[in-house]
Amino acid sequence: MADKSKHYYQARGFSVYYFCNAVFNVVKDAGSYLRGIEEILGDMQVLNLMRPFHKFTNLHHFLNAIIRDIIEEEMDRRDKHQPRFLIGFLQTYKVPFIAANLADEDEFYNFVSESERYHAALDDLIDEVFHVFFNDVRFLQSFNELCARYIDGAGFGQEYMTQAGRLKRVPIPAWARRAVFHRDKGECRECKRSLAMVINRLETERYDHIVPLARFGANDVTNLQLLCEPCNLKKAAGLQPVSPFYPRAFGP
Repeated sequence: MADKSKHYYQARGFSVYYFCNAVFNVVKDAGSYLRGIEEILGDMQVLNLMRPFHKFTNLHHFLNAIIRDIIEEEMDRRDKHQPRFLIGFLQTYKVPFIAANLADEDEFYNFVSESERYHAALDDLIDEVFHVFFNDVRFLQSFNELCARYIDGAGFGQEYMTQAGRLKRVPIPAWARRAVFHRDKGECRECKRSLAMVINRLETERYDHIVPLARFGANDVTNLQLLCEPCNLKKAAGLQPVSPFYPRAFGP
């Protein structure tokens, strides 16, 4: 297992769907959280959204900010009560700490700055939440539409842009194509035609930007879906809702 560990994430089950619900609500009701979102995606942070195809995706970047805020908010408003949620996180992820590390904000943030294990634990939690969202393509469309608004409004990052002010089209790396093909079960998300080459060699897959580059969509694996050639040509540079249909785990 050790040589394969990089291909797996460990599901520890620490309030994963609590974090998913919080992030889902922020994205779906962005106007109510605008100030917080501006700090994550606004100003020079937009450059993170423009980078083409990093494995620390735009969604990882977004999750990192929100999950860290939730984990650490007990220390920001610390009173006489124990930070039970924070302690639960530290214990679940086996982060060594002592009571003095949680005595007050200064002690806690000194601990955070020195503890590599704390940051590794956050990365592990973020990765677990990411994999829940990566399978929800309708959420990914909403998230990438949010990112597109900030890319559209950016006044910098010209090295990533065309003369028309859109992000340049870049080759999609093999790891991103594999991830999307596996997630979408080798089917066109729109018409459900099989694109598994071992089954039908006449079909050709297309890795489509859910939010098109022409509409300030990002070169990010979370902004890709698998389409067949006819559906891809039909969609072109349009922005249309992704299919709400997902394969059942087993038939009726």
